[in-house]
Amino acid sequence: MVCFGQHQSRGTSGRRHPKGGPSCREPDGYSGPSPRRVIIGLMPERDERIRHARELHRQARWDEACREWIAADAEHGLGVEDLELLGEVAQLTGRHEEAVSALERAFELRSAAADLTAAATGAFWLYSEFLYAGELARAGGWMARLGDLAETLGAAEPGWLSITEARRSIVEQRYDDARTALTGALAQGRERGETDLETYAILLTGRSMVTAGRIREGMARLEDAMVRVTGGQTSPRMTSMLYCAAIGICEEEACELAHAQEWARALERWMASFPTSYGGALLDNCRVYRAALLRRRGQLPEAEAELDRAARNLADGNGVLVAGHACYELGEVHRLLGQDEAAEVAYRRATALGRSVQPGLALLRLRQGDLDAALHGLRRAVAEETGAPAARARLLPSLVTVSLEAGEVAEAERALAELDELARNLGSSALDAEAARARAEVELAAARPEAALPHLRRSSDAWRGLSAPYETARTGVLIARACRALGDEEGARVELESARQLFTELGTTPDLRRVESLATTAGAAPDGLSEREIEVLRLVAAGMTNRAIAAQLYISERTVHRHISNIFGRIGVNSRAAAAAYAAQHHLLP
Repeated sequence: MVCFGQHQSRGTSGRRHPKGGPSCREPDGYSGPSPRRVIIGLMPERDERIRHARELHRQARWDEACREWIAADAEHGLGVEDLELLGEVAQLTGRHEEAVSALERAFELRSAAADLTAAATGAFWLYSEFLYAGELARAGGWMARLGDLAETLGAAEPGWLSITEARRSIVEQRYDDARTALTGALAQGRERGETDLETYAILLTGRSMVTAGRIREGMARLEDAMVRVTGGQTSPRMTSMLYCAAIGICEEEACELAHAQEWARALERWMASFPTSYGGALLDNCRVYRAALLRRRGQLPEAEAELDRAARNLADGNGVLVAGHACYELGEVHRLLGQDEAAEVAYRRATALGRSVQPGLALLRLRQGDLDAALHGLRRAVAEETGAPAARARLLPSLVTVSLEAGEVAEAERALAELDELARNLGSSALDAEAARARAEVELAAARPEAALPHLRRSSDAWRGLSAPYETARTGVLIARACRALGDEEGARVELESARQLFTELGTTPDLRRVESLATTAGAAPDGLSEREIEVLRLVAAGMTNRAIAAQLYISERTVHRHISNIFGRIGVNSRAAAAAYAAQHHLLP
């Protein structure tokens, strides 16, 4: 999920700070271990406690820093800069109540001192905190406070209010309005040296271009923003949010898997630099994107563990806004591993949290043999998706696959035509790979294996280049089918063995069983039998019942019955014994 509900902390103060990593942001006037500004009347030990808290903050030891500031606050109270720092570390460590309390008090102090621009920044952070927690009424209240401050400031409208207006405009597909609002935010960030505001405005400008279909221009803006993030120029809070936003834009709106992987690796390095592991909505959301990278790299057990932790923390804590994304990703890992019941649970949780579960649920239903549910689910999802072109592009490859399985060739061809057009317009290597593979599926279904192979080779090369072993193996299975249809049994065996090794390493049991079944079925398919029908026929010949075949192939008994009826019709028999004899005669037995 691409989440833009939280932003720059000027209250600490969000100005440019020296290179030292994203945890090196200091309060106004603070330039080192000995602060130049000391709250009047502080006791020496109290002064030392605050210095220690600031040093812990600088070292990314946020749990300890939070405890120090809370203790100092309980003793004598905190000044506004330290309240804002306490609010930041409380957000970073998942202390919702402490974050709200500190940020609200800082807001009142800024307002009383007529520092309305800083107060507006604090209002934005409070809005963000409540938005993440799913407390939409309270989030809306702080949005209203931002609007009130804008009226007070007159011409000097807070940059963060411009950001929120731009976000709304992007959702409503008013891209020119979004860029107009962002121009003001960007100018304000540069003028005041607010790196967080400037960087976020650049990133959102890129998003407005991407969602408008101007992919290359938009990605250039994202690259500009992320140079600042990866270079340690943004605050810790902002760093976590910008990583998630940039990766989400790439995956969900631009289909730019290569950029997403690069920034996910940078996110991994940043989080690995922490002295300990932190919870909370901000960093747990980062873990979801890191786990998505692990899944794409084929590290499924690691991804499962990371997502399970993040999904529980977000759903049970203060990250309801992004918990649905975590649950969907967890469902995808379970589906790939063949853990169907766990996948169902994760998809249900994602749905309850407002996240679409397509195409994952449809692919699960397809494997279980429930073609009607798979096809209707995808049709509904495609009909509903009227947003960014990339959002439809994520659904169309699965619609091609499921439509062909259901015998809806015309529907598959329509989906392919749209997918081809989107791939050309978006210029994404991952989408090109998807479109090429989908084209090959249609060619194979039309008994044109020679036409399918060039598309499959191109798709396979692209997936390999993107370090996506699961997709590489899936494509290899289709190459094997094409080779077998052309009589190249040796080529088919080589491709199936390569796919088998990859699926074994990945632990994707359903795909592994499918490959092993295909590997035992040599020769071209007689009488127009499909690969799946040959699998079923071979198991019928082995004496297996419909229920046993369904369990072996991860499909329903109803689907097995339909396959057997089709097989009997194609080969001209009316009994299982005759079908077994046919299988032996045509060398279809293992």
